[in-house]
Amino acid sequence: MISSTRMFGKPVFTAEELKEAVATYVSRAAEKLRRQGCSAKMMDVFAVTNGQDGERYAYDPRSDHRYVEMDHATSFTNELISYAMPLVEALFRPGHKYVKAGVILGDLVPDESVQGSLFDKQVQGKRRELMEAMDNLNFSMRNDVVKYVASGLKRNWKMRQQMRSGKYTTRWEELFEIK
Repeated sequence: MISSTRMFGKPVFTAEELKEAVATYVSRAAEKLRRQGCSAKMMDVFAVTNGQDGERYAYDPRSDHRYVEMDHATSFTNELISYAMPLVEALFRPGHKYVKAGVILGDLVPDESVQGSLFDKQVQGKRRELMEAMDNLNFSMRNDVVKYVASGLKRNWKMRQQMRSGKYTTRWEELFEIK
């Protein structure tokens, strides 16, 4: 299994914001899939709401997650997002305060063992090249330079990172300067 899950920087109350967050997490999980040379046949989407009494979190696995077994194994972000959006719509309950969401991709198979289509051969190759180009750009430039619109433009729900440690050994722009 491969998962991508995060707490929100601020609570989410609308289906649109929850869809944006899930689409972002699907994109991250798909990147991980492709790095490992795998495709997924199953997807599980979950959301955590804030509990009724105070600040306690509430999660009920019977009602707060949805899953789908896909027609064929895939690692293409656009296909995975198209499977995830109906799950979010089924999951969302108006009036609830969502504080966390996530995506779990399962039933992984190696890319080489995915059954192809005789009529879809050229399109598959082009999509694979597109995904590789997007992954390379996002890896080298960081911060999701190239993303699907379903992931949102403003991302008001994005995780806060004011307290994170510096990345002095991996990012040039965060390297200390001594004068």
